[in-house]
Amino acid sequence: MKALLLFIAAAVSSADVSHAPNVSHYEQLLASARYTELEHQLIQQPDYKQQDQLLVIYARALINQKRLEDANTLLNYAIEQFPDNSELNYLAGLSKIRLASDGNVFAAKERAARGVALLQKAVSIKPDHYAARQALIDFYSIAPAAAGGDKELANSMAVQLAEENPAQALLAQSRILLNEKKPTEALALLNSIIPNPPNPRLLARKAQILNELALYDEAFSNYRQAAEHATDLTDKYNALYHIGRLAVVADQDAMMGITALQQYLDFYRDSDNKTLPWATLRLAQLMYRTGDNFEASLLVAGLTNAQVESEEFNLILLSLLSALKPKEVKAETEAEHKQQEI
Repeated sequence: MKALLLFIAAAVSSADVSHAPNVSHYEQLLASARYTELEHQLIQQPDYKQQDQLLVIYARALINQKRLEDANTLLNYAIEQFPDNSELNYLAGLSKIRLASDGNVFAAKERAARGVALLQKAVSIKPDHYAARQALIDFYSIAPAAAGGDKELANSMAVQLAEENPAQALLAQSRILLNEKKPTEALALLNSIIPNPPNPRLLARKAQILNELALYDEAFSNYRQAAEHATDLTDKYNALYHIGRLAVVADQDAMMGITALQQYLDFYRDSDNKTLPWATLRLAQLMYRTGDNFEASLLVAGLTNAQVESEEFNLILLSLLSALKPKEVKAETEAEHKQQEI
């Protein structure tokens, strides 16, 4: 927060081309969830306040960490400085809508309305900003009418998308059905049209629904295809995590799960990714299942100080620690107990 207050208070100076930002470097930090490192380095940039691309990256990092108030403060400034940047308007709208859903009822309606207006502006600036259009459709389909929801408008916007981008239309239409608690209908819709080449986000959406319906074999296969075809790093590694998770909880291909989780952990190592402990635990379970007790022991040893507020996580960890306890230690413990009995 201190960094953001300094950010707002700082006087805007003319940009110096000698300080041109290495945008790809910050994008890599963002993709690999190194948010603390990203923020620390970014605020050292003498002119980052004048670089709209860096403001986009900073805002995304804050939103990904669920620091929505900080993101809102940053984006209020950013859209004043760069009113015609479609991505900043989209992120500002997104953060306000998310804050509206979490905030008090009196501020929620105003924030939601402002958020929708910003999303609409993002689309007016860049009509093919599909993320903003998807966010609008999602809002209209799920928000109550009193807060600005309009299911009929959501459906008509999805139909309009179908004329421009069939894959985006399928994403929107399936989301509307999921918002209406109709996963079977959403799955049938996705099965009715198979894009060629495969669309990784449609595959991931289909896998999500299949998982919800407990059709694990098909979910596993679709996540595998989503990982193979993904061009976005976040999409790819999210699919890899679910491949590993399903390998454990649904008894899918253990070796494929191990490979997926190893890739996931290598990519996010030493990052702020909150799922790392779970990925490590799932990998340990798979190692134990395949007989690699040494590697499983190393993995669970690194989790003994993990702060995860999940009863399921801690029960699995305790069970694995017990199962991996060296046989000789167990034998010594049993001998001690017998000696005490004598």
